[in-house]
Amino acid sequence: MAGKGVQAILYSVIFYCNNLIFNDFYLGKGDLVMIRSKLTVSEQIADMQAKEISFELTDTDSAKHFLKYHNYYFKIKAYERNYDKYTTTPKKGQYINLDFAYLKELSTLDMYVRKIILSMALDIEHALKVQLLYDLTKNSDEDGYSIVKEYLDADYMRIKTLHDKIGKSAASDLIKKRQEEDDSYALWEIVEVLSFGHFIDLYQLYYQKYPSKEHFSSYLWSLKFLRNATAHNNCLLNSLKAPYNITLHKNRDIQFQASKIKSISKKSRDTWMQNPVIHDFVILVYVYLNVVKNEGIKQNGIRQLKWLFEEKCLATKNTLAKI
Repeated sequence: MAGKGVQAILYSVIFYCNNLIFNDFYLGKGDLVMIRSKLTVSEQIADMQAKEISFELTDTDSAKHFLKYHNYYFKIKAYERNYDKYTTTPKKGQYINLDFAYLKELSTLDMYVRKIILSMALDIEHALKVQLLYDLTKNSDEDGYSIVKEYLDADYMRIKTLHDKIGKSAASDLIKKRQEEDDSYALWEIVEVLSFGHFIDLYQLYYQKYPSKEHFSSYLWSLKFLRNATAHNNCLLNSLKAPYNITLHKNRDIQFQASKIKSISKKSRDTWMQNPVIHDFVILVYVYLNVVKNEGIKQNGIRQLKWLFEEKCLATKNTLAKI
C-alpha cells in the first residue's frame, strides 16, 4: 500500500483512539471490586443501586434483561473503573453521575472492538504464513526442514507442546504421523499446528537467519497480546493493560512510522502512544495494511474500522458525554 495511504489511515486510527475510545474510557480509576458472594440478578441491581449507580436512562427491568441474556455482572462491573467516586463522606466510595446505561454502552462497544481486532489479527496471521512460505520458495539456502529442526531443537518443550495436542486438535492426525517419523516437519506443515505465539518464535528465527527488508518481527508480540486478549473475550475498554501500573516499552519501528504523520505533533504522538492499547492497536493496523496483500480482505478491514470509529464510537461518545 502507498505510504501516504498508510499514514492517512494511521492518523485516523491514532486520532480516533485517543479522542473517542481509549483516552476517555480505557484508563481505569481505582481498583476493581471483586464479587465474593453469589448474587441473583435482582441482588446485582440492588448492589449497583447501593453504589449510587442509577437506572434512569435504562430502567431496572431492561437492566435485568440485559444481565440475564446479554452480559454478566462481573464483566459489566469492570467498566465501573472508568468513573469517579465520591472521596469524602457521606457518599464516599459511591459513584458520581453513573447510570447503568453507560456501562451497557461500554460493554457493547467493547464487544465490537474485540470482534474487529480479532478478525484483523486472524487475517494478519494468515498473511504472515503466506509471506513466510513464499520467501521460503525463493530461498535456495533453506529446504524447509532444517529451519524447523533448529526451531524444535532449541526448546524441548516445543515438541512436548505439539505432542500434547494429539487428540485435542484438528491437526491431530498430522502431529501423530510426524511423531512416528521423529517429528520431521516441513515448514509448510508446522505452521498449521503451531499456536500464534509459537509461530512468532519460528517466524522470528527464520528472518534472523535469512534477513529480509519486508518482515514484521518487531511488531508481533504486540499483536499476540491483542489477539489473545480478544480471543479470550477480555475487556479492552477498562484496564486490560492500564498505563498507570505498567511501564510501556514503545516499539521503535512504529514510533518511526508514526513520526511520518506530520499532522500529529511529537508531543501529541508521545502522549497518545503512552497508552498500551493505542500503541498495540496502531501496530495491528499498520501491520494489517502492509502484510495483507488481498485487496478485497484489506478493504473489508478498512471498512470495519471506518464503521467502528465513524458510527459506533461517535454514537457511544454522544451518549457518554452526558456523564
